[in-house]
Amino acid sequence: MGANGTVLGLVCSPNREGRTNQLVTAALEGAALAGAPTELIQMADHVVAACKDCLPWVCKTNQKCTYEDDAFEYLSQKVLSCGALVLGTPVYWWDTSGMVKYFILKMFRVHARSAPLQGLPAIGIGIAGITGNGLISGLRPVYHFFQMMQMRALEPLPATRFNFDAAVQRAGELGSQIAAMALQRAPFASLEERLLWYDALPYLALSRAGERRLLADLITEGLPAGADASIPYGLARADALAAAGRPLESLIEITRVYEAGVKAFDGK
Repeated sequence: MGANGTVLGLVCSPNREGRTNQLVTAALEGAALAGAPTELIQMADHVVAACKDCLPWVCKTNQKCTYEDDAFEYLSQKVLSCGALVLGTPVYWWDTSGMVKYFILKMFRVHARSAPLQGLPAIGIGIAGITGNGLISGLRPVYHFFQMMQMRALEPLPATRFNFDAAVQRAGELGSQIAAMALQRAPFASLEERLLWYDALPYLALSRAGERRLLADLITEGLPAGADASIPYGLARADALAAAGRPLESLIEITRVYEAGVKAFDGK
């Protein structure tokens, strides 16, 4: 059980008022409506220094970074004592933010072996804002972190500007769901159970082509009124080409849908 039932939200973006903040805030609002105490932290105010990968590896025993790092000490203690974690990151060049990566690496080095976060409920939110590319690949490092720290993560929330309103609503729903889980951690009974849990989560096993297909689908769902009604039909053609064993042609068709959808979306 966490030291308290607080649902902790980490905004891992240099833009404190951007879409990452809005999504994490929506999740915390959902948790608050479900009766959980919440806390939001801007990671931009606590930027963790790079791990020095020092030897001998004493931090895993000392449970503390060998080098003074006030930001890591602050953030790690907040995570260790919370009841549930919501981690939101922007996606840059199909990947998660550097602030997240620095924090994750130090958490691995200091705490992964002792596993103090076993069963901690967690949600990962990724916002691929401009192009939408990397909406899944940017979340994989976050869910690798959850898995290696033995947290019990809920489904990832991939967001773009094309499905942003729906993503905000889903963030609130997930926040409400995690609020009840924050009262009691549920550690995995075995490594095998943990692996199967993460294998069963949606989105994370998508191929690059599958991720591109998802992005095109989200764009077509968000097309404004009056947009070319033929745009979504391209996805049916792409699926037919894929089923016929013509993956390159299928992906080219998906890109056509994506580009036409972005043009229609930006022209609304």
